[in-house]
Amino acid sequence: MTGRREHWRARLEHSGGIARLGQQLRRLRGTVLVLLALPLAPALLIALLSGAQRPLLGILLGLGLLALAVRRLRRGRVAQAAALVGAATGLVAGLAGAVPPLGAAVFGAMAFFGTRLLYEDSIPPEPEPVPPAAPGPLDAARARLAALAGADGRLAPALEALRALAAELERRPERSGEARRFLNIQLDGLERIGQRLAQGATPPPGLPALIDDMARGSLGLRDRLRAEETEALEIQVKVLADRLRQEGYAS
Repeated sequence: MTGRREHWRARLEHSGGIARLGQQLRRLRGTVLVLLALPLAPALLIALLSGAQRPLLGILLGLGLLALAVRRLRRGRVAQAAALVGAATGLVAGLAGAVPPLGAAVFGAMAFFGTRLLYEDSIPPEPEPVPPAAPGPLDAARARLAALAGADGRLAPALEALRALAAELERRPERSGEARRFLNIQLDGLERIGQRLAQGATPPPGLPALIDDMARGSLGLRDRLRAEETEALEIQVKVLADRLRQEGYAS
């Protein structure tokens, strides 16, 4: 019998059945609270017909807090749900049941601890949703470049130069701001040209020269960024060497 039970358990785990069972049980959380709140329905109707405002307020507040408690239970927030059930019970007892304040507090405490005991060791809470990663400064440009991968072959030099520039900027994301406008202008132009060529337009004579200019512009910006980094490195090396000589650690 034990072997058969382990066999079915292994099959459930392999097929994801345990996870689905946990989700189904999590959806059923709070069913007991709903059943316990059913007697409040006729009491609410009687309070409405009689016009008794105090009992009506107590029942409405109690039902509202119980609904919030059910939502908290289905998310695994047992402590919060227990507090809401205790508050709902105390309000219903004090306002609708005309129980003295001390008695209403006792009923609320009993409901609080009873809910904790009932649900404390139940299914663990749902994991907090992981927020999506913030988009990088070059994500949009990278996606547009990928969309142009199948563009007309005459645009290839400019596209290859833009990819080289984007790769350089990925290593220096702090410099992407100044190059973003350049990338957008180039990509806007290439997308429009590629769309016209795909629709059968005849390329004008100046198109190859324009593509070459765009490629040179991209590669020139890439080389300028590299040159600035090289210059910054040379300055750092010189400063460090001077500091070491001043401290007597180098000749």
